[in-house]
Amino acid sequence: MSSSAKNVRPGTSEPLDAIDERLLAALVADARISNKQLAELVGIAPSTALMRTRALSERGIIEGFEAKLSLSAIGRSVQALIAVRLRAHDREQIDRFTARVPKLPAVLSTFHTSGSVDYLLHIAVATTEDLRDWVLDNLATDPVVGHTETTLVFDHIQGNHGPLP
Repeated sequence: MSSSAKNVRPGTSEPLDAIDERLLAALVADARISNKQLAELVGIAPSTALMRTRALSERGIIEGFEAKLSLSAIGRSVQALIAVRLRAHDREQIDRFTARVPKLPAVLSTFHTSGSVDYLLHIAVATTEDLRDWVLDNLATDPVVGHTETTLVFDHIQGNHGPLP
């Protein structure tokens, strides 16, 4: 079985072929690449590149395109990971927490996890005082939160965002 035949999205029967994989790799490297440049890079016609990229979006493989901001340039240079344990594990409390917390302005990512913590939050704020206030205002006063543990992030090193080899 080829490596591309293994890359099947759950719920779909269409495997990613070599062209799909090259398109995805190019888009991960530069999501702002023009369709003409994308086609040239992959070695296909621009109309084919456009149709294939649309199909990858329609299949749910490409979930979207986004701008990546410099947190320090926008005044949010203090990053933290906050481990959160809920007091109880009933569906209502989990749903309420999951609906509320990711929408808070400082939250970059929310991970609902297993193990000793229920959630891991990645947040960015301007100062350590803002971090303290954010935890107090948004977590310590929330009746469903039983415990939090905050870890400062010194550096966020991005991993691979595209198809795995």
